[in-house]
Amino acid sequence: MNGTKTDSSNLLSSFSGLGDAEASIRNLSGALLARDVVTIRRIVVRAVAERGFSSMWTTLVVPVLEWADEGRNSEAASTSVRIFAECVAGILSTMTLDAPIGGGGRVLLVHVPADGGESVPADPYGLEFRALAAALATASVDTRMALPLCRSALLAAVTNAEPDVIVLWLPSTGCDVPSVVRAIRRRRTGLTMLAGGPGCHAQALPRSIVALGTLGDAVDAVIAVT
Repeated sequence: MNGTKTDSSNLLSSFSGLGDAEASIRNLSGALLARDVVTIRRIVVRAVAERGFSSMWTTLVVPVLEWADEGRNSEAASTSVRIFAECVAGILSTMTLDAPIGGGGRVLLVHVPADGGESVPADPYGLEFRALAAALATASVDTRMALPLCRSALLAAVTNAEPDVIVLWLPSTGCDVPSVVRAIRRRRTGLTMLAGGPGCHAQALPRSIVALGTLGDAVDAVIAVT
């Protein structure tokens, strides 16, 4: 019982700066500790409808993920956050798939694999990548997603999707971005290319690649070129 109370107080304190969403935070913390995925889903879906994807991400998802990284967390708290992350990933994937196919240029979001094997991901659940896809899809952008495991699969995805715009979601380390860009342009010309993800500002980008900022900025930047 004492461990549960400690988890609860730690979670609530990590949300202390979000006073304008106090009821949602209180309900979310209770749902996390109770492993109540139905309530988690209801809170997140309502946050998207009321505040939009960008605000939902910054006021609910990011604080929970940051809380998961804090050294004072117990195993029980980490399990709660894992359940939360998996639940949110499912919600975002459903929203992406259920959105009507948009008009304008086709956008391919591709999770670029690290060279020479997998690196430790900054966002192990790919939530921000999925949030961008869901935000674009529900904004009536013709959006496709690809999570290739190797360079050849990435290029096959480009060929199959025939995109007008590509967003490269870069890993934090282990990716030769100029080489990836050259390989893509040999497959398809006339593309607009943008880059986001944990490696976007950690690696040197070719001048032709636009670096994306926050989730809200990224949505605006992609919509502007479609």
